[in-house]
Amino acid sequence: MAVALGKRYKDEESGVEVLCIKPGECNLNVDGRPMEELQPKVLPSAD
Repeated sequence: MAVALGKRYKDEESGVEVLCIKPGECNLNVDGRPMEELQPKVLPSAD
């Protein structure tokens, strides 16, 4: 699994969330479960 710089990954069961500060090939796991990449939050525009 390739992790991307600046992306957040989360384990739903434990609630652990990490921010990637160094990209590369890596297996992000918590208790043997793979972590999933979080989608960026959409913020309201300030017009």
